[in-house]
Amino acid sequence: MAAQTLLDLHPLEYEHPFDAKALDALEGTPGLEILSRQVIKHGIERLFTIQYLGSNIKITNANHPEVYDILCNVCKTISLDNIPELYVEWNDSVNAITVGVDNPIIVLTSGAIDRLTDQEMTFLMGHEVGHLKSRHTLYHLMANTITSFGNAISQVTLGLGKLVSMPVQFALLRWSQMSELTCDRAGLLACQEQESAISVMMKLAGLPETFNPEREHQHFMQQASAFESLDYDFLNKWMKIFVHLHHTHPWTVMRASELIKWTESGEYQQVLERETRGKVTRKVESGVLFCRNCEYRLDGSETYCPSCGKQLG
Repeated sequence: MAAQTLLDLHPLEYEHPFDAKALDALEGTPGLEILSRQVIKHGIERLFTIQYLGSNIKITNANHPEVYDILCNVCKTISLDNIPELYVEWNDSVNAITVGVDNPIIVLTSGAIDRLTDQEMTFLMGHEVGHLKSRHTLYHLMANTITSFGNAISQVTLGLGKLVSMPVQFALLRWSQMSELTCDRAGLLACQEQESAISVMMKLAGLPETFNPEREHQHFMQQASAFESLDYDFLNKWMKIFVHLHHTHPWTVMRASELIKWTESGEYQQVLERETRGKVTRKVESGVLFCRNCEYRLDGSETYCPSCGKQLG
């Protein structure tokens, strides 16, 4: 069954609160603006883009329409006007990445194409398109630069590494992890099938091809529940953060758990029914409603903000 098209879908309608909180912390970190300018100045984005353009196969409607059509359908379903270029790289793992700010591209691994069903591929591409909708790519590039180059950043980028303080590194990597939770929601909205979304998580987590996915599904969910329960222990919670500090993605089991909680909360269905348009212009903090544009406190009955005049959804 074809997925429901979500006209004019805005990322604020499905943004994960952990993502929003981590982004606020990141943008309030001294040194971030300097680092952003240096990343753009030294052309690091272009280095990453050239790597994929020069080494990998471009997927188009002419050579692999069955794969390219999935991307086109994803962009239509979750409302992205400009279809990014699509490439594939040789890698046995199930993965994908989005690079580039002005002219972004999506790169799939050959393992993803070989091992994912069409619905699972729809989730994976929806996740990547989610990064584009939320404009994640610049900060993701910065986080990937830190983790990829490590101590070599300074030499490669003419002293850029000296500008990367520990607080900026921590804030970038923490936000990068949390932003994945928002894009998992975009992936689910693209495929609109929770079972396929969870199946992708299982394969990302290392499910062998010889294992039965249907049999493993229940066990994986039990594992996700067990992992989530660790947060009730303060020490275990901080141990999890410390161990995962230098990763750009959160634990796969945690991602599955957060996605299930979102569907069970009813918020996923609200997006499908287009009841979330008001989140684009309004926000709630500590139970109080505010205009997103000017922070004016609202009572909820306004059609336009009394302070800035912006129309409220």
